[in-house]
Amino acid sequence: MNWYLVSEFIAILCAFLLGLFVFIKNNKNPINRSFFLMNMNIAIWNIGDFFVSTSPNNDFALFYDRISNLGVLFIVFFFVKFVFAITKTRITPTKKIFSFILNLYIIILIPLLFTPLIIKGVIINPFKEIVGELYFLFILFFVFWISYSLYVLFKEYKNSSGLHRNQLRYVFLGLFVGFIGTIIYFVSIFTAFPPIHFFVETLYLIIIAYAILRHHLMDINIVFKKTVLYTTLSTFVIGIYVATILIFESLFHNLTGITSLTIRIIAGFVIVATFQPLRTRIEIMIDKIFFRGKLDHQETIAEFTRSLITILDLRELLNLIVSMSAILNTRQIAILLFDEVSARYKIRASAGLDQKTKEVEFDIQSDLVRLLTYSKKAVQRNMIEGASANADYTVLLSELDFAKAAIAIPILVKGNLKGILLLGEKLSEEIYSTEDVNMLTTLADEAGIAIDNAQLYEDQKRTYLETVQALAQAIEASDEYTRGHSDRVTKFAIQIARELKLSRTLIDTLKFACILHDVGKIGIIKDALNKPGKLNDAEFNIIKMHPALGEQIIAPVAFLTPIRPIVRHHHERFDGRGYPDGLIGENIPYLSRIIAVADTYDAMTSERPYRPALSTEIALAEIKRCSGTQFDPEVVKAFLEIHPTLQL
Repeated sequence: MNWYLVSEFIAILCAFLLGLFVFIKNNKNPINRSFFLMNMNIAIWNIGDFFVSTSPNNDFALFYDRISNLGVLFIVFFFVKFVFAITKTRITPTKKIFSFILNLYIIILIPLLFTPLIIKGVIINPFKEIVGELYFLFILFFVFWISYSLYVLFKEYKNSSGLHRNQLRYVFLGLFVGFIGTIIYFVSIFTAFPPIHFFVETLYLIIIAYAILRHHLMDINIVFKKTVLYTTLSTFVIGIYVATILIFESLFHNLTGITSLTIRIIAGFVIVATFQPLRTRIEIMIDKIFFRGKLDHQETIAEFTRSLITILDLRELLNLIVSMSAILNTRQIAILLFDEVSARYKIRASAGLDQKTKEVEFDIQSDLVRLLTYSKKAVQRNMIEGASANADYTVLLSELDFAKAAIAIPILVKGNLKGILLLGEKLSEEIYSTEDVNMLTTLADEAGIAIDNAQLYEDQKRTYLETVQALAQAIEASDEYTRGHSDRVTKFAIQIARELKLSRTLIDTLKFACILHDVGKIGIIKDALNKPGKLNDAEFNIIKMHPALGEQIIAPVAFLTPIRPIVRHHHERFDGRGYPDGLIGENIPYLSRIIAVADTYDAMTSERPYRPALSTEIALAEIKRCSGTQFDPEVVKAFLEIHPTLQL
């Protein structure tokens, strides 16, 4: 049966290559060594079956069949070793007894395999194994130890988490499939069921290969090139071509009794033409899964990164970076920045962290900070775990665990550690690949530049604000009646703005406008400002000049350009009867309408030269009465909502 031999050969090749690949990657790891030996014995099992089918007589077939069963025997032995190694099973007295029994079984069964007590003989065609009286010991050995190992594996899977849990899921699935394949083999010995166990073995190998590729099983990190994928695809398709032609030839010969080279060539053309669309579809699928999706993802990150430098508000910038957790496919994300006062790295923005984790801080002597400062490279938890056998990274691992971080990326500014970007495990439970680390490092570099710019802007804005406050205080210093007025108006106005849910940028603009809204009074005659009696028309016209004068005073300062119209129009009325320009309704700047309410309330509740301070009740009633005439009804409503919580 040509198709049977081809399938056997494919199973042998796959088992040998996968085992050898894992061994080459890390032959010092007991997990890799036991996996390699297990797969070598799978190959021996299939080699034995291969030669049984091609043996010239039953005596040769019997020898190869015993070799094949010897492979099965050692598959079990190294299967147990592999499971114990990958689950990091602690060696207890019970485990020692079990290991002793396993070794004893091997010692007993090896010589018995080459006696008629286990296998008496073999019939080649159709294949039939004549078993001996003790063959049940062989089956019992297999079923017990494989079942026990799968139990240990499943138990560890249930108790594990994160990447390890994901790896164990595929290991269990793959080994369970392999177990079913061997059961099929045993069933085929006693029944007419076809010996197709090699198909199931190949499926087992595919599952394990997938776990290595996608979940870095046995700490193997593979970077696939497009040419490698297409070469693998071509080899796979050619294998299908050859197998299909052989099966077609076998069927044609059985039906007609004719064997012809011409028929083979025709069959080859037909099959190639049939499979070509499949090949094209697979190529498209490879592009979509391995490349297009990755390129789209990287382009999204790159575009996002480019937008960082356009943001100068530090809080908005940090929140924007944190919002990338969905794009980065991570469970948690946090940004820590260095605080010069405490000399510690503190979380300034985060997503997915519980309240306790949000309080995580690192001082400059912490292992994580020192490693990031020294290496200036990303620190991955799985890499540290892999290196922990050669050095003590207990403290470093505990710091990463405390912060729920799978990877820590330094945020560097001019070579100094400005901050730390912490990311938790991926939602997919995959580890961060080399490409991921490179992308995140680029993101952290761009974030460092943007954060530095934002902090410089914050410092500049703070300097401007302090200068403006000093100017406002200088204006009010000579007038005991208006002292503190700008501060109170600022606080009232900001609370109104928050009730109206204005953006932080607008609130910052409003703060500057409130502080300087009366700066024009510096050019007003003091007698008019502090007159104890009612103002005449000429005096009132002088007072009405201060909003426009205030705009002129701040006009040369480019930084204050956004607040010029707000200062100019804070005395406009909603009904159009205000000054200096008589604007009406929505034509009045929105922030000016907020200042109008806050300014009037403080003026009414403060003592003035011409009258005592009014009570809160009277002031509120007056503001409510003037809603829609002097004041914007929406602003009045917000003011009345927050009034009980007003704090000076």
